[in-house]
Amino acid sequence: MSTVAHPLLDAAGPGWAGTETRAPIVALTTGMSDFLHKTAGQGLRPIIVSSEFSRLTQPLAQVLSAVQGHWVVRTRTDGFYEARTGVRLAAPVDALTADPPTPENVHPLFVRAQVASTLQVVATISTRHRVSRPVRLGGVAEAAVALFTGTEPAAWGAIEPLLAPWDRDDLTERSRRRIPLDSHWVAVGGGERAALATVQVGRTNEGLEETTRVWAAVPGVGREAGATATGEARELLARAATVGLPLIGIAFAAIGAPDLARRATASPQPEPLALLIGPVGIRALGIDAKRWIDEVGGATVGSPRLPGVLLPLGSVDGGGWTRLDDVLRTLDPERLGELLNLAPHVRAQLREPERTR
Repeated sequence: MSTVAHPLLDAAGPGWAGTETRAPIVALTTGMSDFLHKTAGQGLRPIIVSSEFSRLTQPLAQVLSAVQGHWVVRTRTDGFYEARTGVRLAAPVDALTADPPTPENVHPLFVRAQVASTLQVVATISTRHRVSRPVRLGGVAEAAVALFTGTEPAAWGAIEPLLAPWDRDDLTERSRRRIPLDSHWVAVGGGERAALATVQVGRTNEGLEETTRVWAAVPGVGREAGATATGEARELLARAATVGLPLIGIAFAAIGAPDLARRATASPQPEPLALLIGPVGIRALGIDAKRWIDEVGGATVGSPRLPGVLLPLGSVDGGGWTRLDDVLRTLDPERLGELLNLAPHVRAQLREPERTR
């Protein structure tokens, strides 16, 4: 049996290695990052076991998903459940082979009411960079945090807590040095409004691909907050259209914890607010931007010479998935599939709700 010698290792078995924590916030610390990478490097699936009230930071949740790991909750009186689906487990290792969720096998703690929740704007944006031109990474993350907080990110780094002052040039240089390995960075806003971005950089045949994920709490309540979220989602994608060579991006309205950390409970399905197809995506789809806008609505954004298309979708109240389906049906299915294969993180966001729709 292959296993990992690590201070955080609490249990292991064929094909997996587990660590357990009682921390209220479980973060991508130096130790946790090392545990996940060494576990994955041995071909093992990592399992993080926490209490029912623990929350995972978004950077940790993202890395855990990337290495095909699982988050399992140990309840105080009633066994375990898988934190993403709520499926009951007899033991943490059962997360590796758990059945899909049904009303009968979901743990009641997974569907418990939350004390505090807030509206969030959540977005995923894929950007290409040609290495034949000067490359400066982190632009979408910087634009996003500036939109939501009014200033550049307060700090950045690869692990939490983030300590280094924001520096796009340093982020770019460190990403270059890691090629051909991927890089994963985190940037966080300062001030009262919670805003967070992760930046993943990978090499492609044509240059670099930068995937930026954004989470931001929306102030206010009711219709005011909903209108703010819709406007900011569109503005975020419009600003992203001016950075590098945008491929595709999508922004949602979601409900979550005020501090943006991920809870081990069910949450309402996110609602698509806006879709960006950048000039690289437009070319991949083989469409004329202006003619397509005449057909489906929207506006050109980004460079006047090589424009992208920004499409309003639904609102916080709904309608976004129907509108998105209608828009995507106007495109050639084979070319659309090829485009989404070029942006796997965006594709995952588009497919996520299929379990619940």
